[in-house]
Amino acid sequence: MTFTWQSGNALPAGQSLAVKSGSSTAAYTTSITPSNALWLTVSPDSGKLPASLTVRVNPTGLPVGTFNASVRVAATGFASPVLIPVTLTVTAPLPTLSVSATTLSFTAPPNPPASQTLQLIASGGPVSFTAALQGATWATVTPTNGVALPGVPATLTISADPTGLDPQAAPYAGKLVITATGVPTTNKTQNISISLLVNATTPTITSLWPSAAKVGSGLLTTTVRGTGFFKATTLKVSGSATPLKTTFISSSTLLVDLPATLLATAATLNIIATNPAPGGDSASSPFIVSSTPVVQAVVSSASYASGAVALGELVSLFGEGIGPATPASFTISNGYVTQTLGNTSVTIDGKGAAMVYVSNDMITVQVPYDASIGTQRNVVVNNNGTQGQGKVDIVAAAPALFTLDGSGIGQAAALTFNMQTSLLSLNGPTSPLHVGDVAVLYLTGEGDYYTAVSPRNGYVIPVNLNPLPQLNPLPVVTIGGTAATVQYAGPLPGGMLGVMQINAVVPAGIAVGAAVPVTVTVGGAVSQPGVTLTLK
Repeated sequence: MTFTWQSGNALPAGQSLAVKSGSSTAAYTTSITPSNALWLTVSPDSGKLPASLTVRVNPTGLPVGTFNASVRVAATGFASPVLIPVTLTVTAPLPTLSVSATTLSFTAPPNPPASQTLQLIASGGPVSFTAALQGATWATVTPTNGVALPGVPATLTISADPTGLDPQAAPYAGKLVITATGVPTTNKTQNISISLLVNATTPTITSLWPSAAKVGSGLLTTTVRGTGFFKATTLKVSGSATPLKTTFISSSTLLVDLPATLLATAATLNIIATNPAPGGDSASSPFIVSSTPVVQAVVSSASYASGAVALGELVSLFGEGIGPATPASFTISNGYVTQTLGNTSVTIDGKGAAMVYVSNDMITVQVPYDASIGTQRNVVVNNNGTQGQGKVDIVAAAPALFTLDGSGIGQAAALTFNMQTSLLSLNGPTSPLHVGDVAVLYLTGEGDYYTAVSPRNGYVIPVNLNPLPQLNPLPVVTIGGTAATVQYAGPLPGGMLGVMQINAVVPAGIAVGAAVPVTVTVGGAVSQPGVTLTLK
């Protein structure tokens, strides 16, 4: 008879043993051999034939191994007893896996919160496992599988990332499921609860666009940029408990509607962003309601990018009521573009600017060459005696390429000079550039380089000027990321100084296509991204 028992499990079931000898009803007795095999029993101990005996084992306390004994049956009148060999095999218990914690809690900020570790502890033998997250897309666990050894716990690292999660009072919840192999059924799966509490931070406002309006304006929507915004962020005017209508765009952008009632009289509206506790209020950002024309932005006329502009650069001023109702384009007097147009004039850093174009909401001027380089230089518009103001930063160079549709991105306003035919045409699908052809580019913002003439503000290059001045050193032009040879970088005869033409040879070994990027670098400043040429 054989029995097998794994330590820790239920005892093996007893096994039946039938004893008989023909029709004999002799008395019998049973015993265990050897007598110290206390783990083995047989019942009943005695009786008459025929008999049905039950053999049982109780291996509790026995070590892992194989044990042998015999059941001895002796009967009256029979010379020899019967010995029935019994073998008991004791095997080691299944290992188990335990975890060092059943809950993990994260709080943000900080963003991200510090990672946490979890130990998987094996007992009785090695345990292989897998680790998987459920309902917690904001969390990660490493490693996702492995082996825990007795005395050498396996360590899991759990990280939480609140990016894209809105702050809320209740924590985000999920679980980490540990699945073990080769363990008791009750130990196979263990769940660790994980949570992430995302608290609102104090918001900040970095800019308003527009940041000013004229008295009497109707409902105005302003773009608010900053940090710490989410769907529950509200905006209000300092001193008022009533929130303004706010539209959430992203964690860094909101839209706010300023009703006409707030714009009825001249005032400074201090805009405040508020997050639920523990976030609180931001510092205020001023919105100016002005009785005079408002200059809301000063940007490059080529790229329309905000930021610093260069001496001599053509810039566009945007605002409300800054120019005449009837648009007007520049006029030339004695070789210079005039500094008054449509009863409108502009000074930048106190210097008169050449006027290129004026309208009610946009003015294009040239940054005076004699303005000072620096930050927050005053921009003053005089519209028929009524003044409006703005600010602009001025640097030595801020190159910006003109584009075909005037948007500042996409196909450059460039010409193709075909070296095979010597023909000049507008670059595009029907007139692509080839390797060795000359790309003719136009830009502004190259800075003050032609100092031989004075004054330079609004100076128009004579059509018969020879030789033409060139930027020195020449700008760096890249086409498709590869440097091109620059043949010429200077003004256009008959055009204003401050608008530059660059002739660059298309280099070999670049990728071709309908949108090959082109950049121009002057004095370390690089032209706007997103401008392209058509190459074939």
